Amino acid sequence: MARVAGKTHTASTTVQGGYVSNSADANDSTATLEVVNRPEDGRYELLRDGSVIGHAAYSLNGDEITIPHVETDPALRNQGLGSALMAGVIADVVERNLSVVPVCPFAAAYLHDNPDLAYLIKR
Repeated sequence: MARVAGKTHTASTTVQGGYVSNSADANDSTATLEVVNRPEDGRYELLRDGSVIGHAAYSLNGDEITIPHVETDPALRNQGLGSALMAGVIADVVERNLSVVPVCPFAAAYLHDNPDLAYLIKR
């Protein structure tokens, strides 16, 4: 369960100025992931033990968040980190009652692969 400013979400992340997951990937149970919103930079950052290992760029227009780009460190790909990043982004989107314009193919695929999130997609 995720905890966002005292509220619980079903994403596997927690918010406390950011979103925290218990492990970075299935093979590393000692690392901590955190997704932090950096509104001044227009991006969410995925941190592993405090180091940036990915980000999702965004722009806001009213109650819509457009996600043009999601990226993780190429050396760390295929570990589920992009999905962990998107889970943190989506937890914040839900908390803020936003709709999503997923321009990035990865963001669109993440939402498509999670049909319970379809209601978030701006049509």
